[in-house]
Amino acid sequence: MSATPKEILRKLNNAEQRGVDMASPKAVVDYMLAQGEKQSILYFYKPNSLEFDFGKFNNAVAEMRGLKK
Repeated sequence: MSATPKEILRKLNNAEQRGVDMASPKAVVDYMLAQGEKQSILYFYKPNSLEFDFGKFNNAVAEMRGLKK
């Protein structure tokens, strides 16, 4: 079972297909903001915090890429 919601994985896949630098969380967040995806971006923040969870982001990107194989 996927640790990351399917909708988040789909949005990450869309970003990668559009040529977004997936090694840059800022680039992905900027892309998602441009798409109006504010709720999706909140998934990558630590609960009850303003701190971005880089580990969660990197794991989600790795999971998305693993599903494409």
